[in-house]
Amino acid sequence: MTIPVVIADDQPVVAAGVETVLKKHSYRVVACVNDTDTLVETLADVDVEVVVADPNMPVGRHPDGVSLVRRIRTIRPDVGIVVMSRLDNVANLRLMLDLGVAALLDKRTALRGIPAAVHAASIGRRFLSPAVRRAFREVDEANARRDAHERLTQREIAVLRAYARGLSLAEVARLMTRSIKTISRQKRSAMLKLGLRNDAQLYQYLVNVRSGLVESFLLGEEHEAVLAAACDPWADEDEAYVETRQQTAAVQEDAAVPEGAAANDEA
Repeated sequence: MTIPVVIADDQPVVAAGVETVLKKHSYRVVACVNDTDTLVETLADVDVEVVVADPNMPVGRHPDGVSLVRRIRTIRPDVGIVVMSRLDNVANLRLMLDLGVAALLDKRTALRGIPAAVHAASIGRRFLSPAVRRAFREVDEANARRDAHERLTQREIAVLRAYARGLSLAEVARLMTRSIKTISRQKRSAMLKLGLRNDAQLYQYLVNVRSGLVESFLLGEEHEAVLAAACDPWADEDEAYVETRQQTAAVQEDAAVPEGAAANDEA
């Protein structure tokens, strides 16, 4: 019996290409979907052994990305998962492997590796395309060149902690009595060590920490505990944080008062 496969990609052309390749290799494509809602509904209704998906599908009520992978694993722990993705966020790819993804492919060259990846996922083996292995190796080699003390420093942890709470760089600098340039450098250093390239990826990483999805491969246990606590939306706010936010609000309120209104008040 041929292996039943579900394909999920928000680009119909990509999904059609994957379907064509799989059918040529005698796989049975039971559904092609283009949004997270349809994917979740389909997995609950059809007989499927492997899901081939680009988890970054912004359309739908269900969240995409790492959260979608976790959702798939929750509702169908029996299926093998093949992820096609861009390689611009190595940290998230690591998280997906931690969640049980069987195969990872670079979306730009995914078609040539799809049959082997689906086969591996169907028998419970791991498959990483050459581009993915190279991306992981580059990050690992960069980390290996750093001494142990070059993991996230306490100061970098503190900067991320404040950033996770919504403080701007200027507010963090004032809170820590450092220049904005220094705080910005510490933030960039932390992002580099985590394999994050921009603020959007950093935000997603902090969301994943908050959700308990992160099993960091770069932070020590004590650092991860600190950062996880920092991202807890119910954590008590320290006095310095509250004071900084109050001061910022006061400055913004003063700046918003029209000059005429201020003159009337003085009169």
